[in-house]
Amino acid sequence: MFVAERRAQWGATAPARHSEPARERARHAIEDVIGCMVAGAGDEGAAAVRDAIRGWGAGEATVAGQFARAPAPFAALANGMAAHALDFDDTFMGAITHASAALVPALLALGEERETSGAAIVDAYIVGLELHAALGSGLIRSHYDHGWHATSTIGTMGTAGACARLLGLDAGRFAHALSLSTSMAGGGKVQFGSMAKPLHAGLAAKRAVEAATLAAAGVEGRLEAFEGAMGYLELCGGAEPAGWDGKLDDLGNPLAIERLGLMVKRFPCCAATHRALDCDLELMDEAGFGASDVAAVDVTVSHGHKRNLMYDDPRNELEARFSMNYCVAVALLFGTVRLGDFTPQAVRRPAVRALLGLTTMGAYDADAEQQDPTALIPTEVRVTLKDGRVLEASREMPRGSAVDPLDEGDRRAKFNDCCQGFLPDDDIAALGRDIAGIEDLDSIRACTRHLRFEAGADRGERFERRA
Repeated sequence: MFVAERRAQWGATAPARHSEPARERARHAIEDVIGCMVAGAGDEGAAAVRDAIRGWGAGEATVAGQFARAPAPFAALANGMAAHALDFDDTFMGAITHASAALVPALLALGEERETSGAAIVDAYIVGLELHAALGSGLIRSHYDHGWHATSTIGTMGTAGACARLLGLDAGRFAHALSLSTSMAGGGKVQFGSMAKPLHAGLAAKRAVEAATLAAAGVEGRLEAFEGAMGYLELCGGAEPAGWDGKLDDLGNPLAIERLGLMVKRFPCCAATHRALDCDLELMDEAGFGASDVAAVDVTVSHGHKRNLMYDDPRNELEARFSMNYCVAVALLFGTVRLGDFTPQAVRRPAVRALLGLTTMGAYDADAEQQDPTALIPTEVRVTLKDGRVLEASREMPRGSAVDPLDEGDRRAKFNDCCQGFLPDDDIAALGRDIAGIEDLDSIRACTRHLRFEAGADRGERFERRA
């Protein structure tokens, strides 16, 4: 059997009786990304996407940030863009994707159109995340290090499987949904620091809906599209792709959501900064120093993380999210990094810019990362104080990861922070209750009804105004 067939056979037939830990993590991921979607809907780029789809027809799917509904593919596009606009959504190391920013918008849009239950959404999310991991096992790290943005590539293909599961496709149609998705999966990391980067999540969600719906209607592709001659692995795998030999025998045993989990973000910036920020804040708490006491901050990150953090001197809020120098400076000054730190005005603050030069970032050799996307390469931080003291810290995984998860209070505070100012307090509470009880909803529309509001458009100033 070809890769598409093997993954489809599992995806179409796996029992929906998932463990409570798996379902709980899925519910938490859905809550987190819906909060990010609400907060991100008011972003200038997300509003531009809504403007673009406005003339493309009416539909049944909710678009966060407006009252008018849209056809499922276009709602998925707009909501995926909003979910990833602030880079506050989770990451999944099994495929190096922003998995939930593709999965949840696609499943909500398709689920509304087909009036599926909340339990079906949770099941399809779990299956889709497994397929993200299965694809990642053959492509990552080579594919990612070659310059592909895995959220837009693996995210498209894995999420197409989630949509096929939601539609109840048999193994044959499911395999064609996966095959078709290879013809839609693209997007490079050159777009980091621009509106196109979060757009990738929206495109992944949109293409996934389209691939599964086309396959359901009878459109077919080549079943060897992944591993065949001139297939996805050969064309897009990078220099040394691992391939899928021997990697698909244990799909779902255990599930990726149980084995790997997701990394829920504490800070609205590139995940490559988070371990360093955790280290800086821990050292500040332990040693009691502030920004004025620091002479230098030396950070060592993985080769891939250094390539992602490409802006030492960011010019705007988009670039600042991919700047170790900026994020460390903000953390030193204010003891955290918040949504309001990413606006044009915030990036120009003299006190922040005066500290950009304190941080020097180095990287391990590229070979240290090997081919395993889940290999743990620690971020190391060395803070030199003006009084001569040298403080060091190291982290393999950031706070918010499966090994150091956010507690319920932290998760609730983040969700409320994302929603406040955009939804009335009663709606925030009702939305939170509906997500917590999502598996009891006969129709997912009972949840998405809370997402219809007028978001407006700015470059983050909405967060400054409410501070």
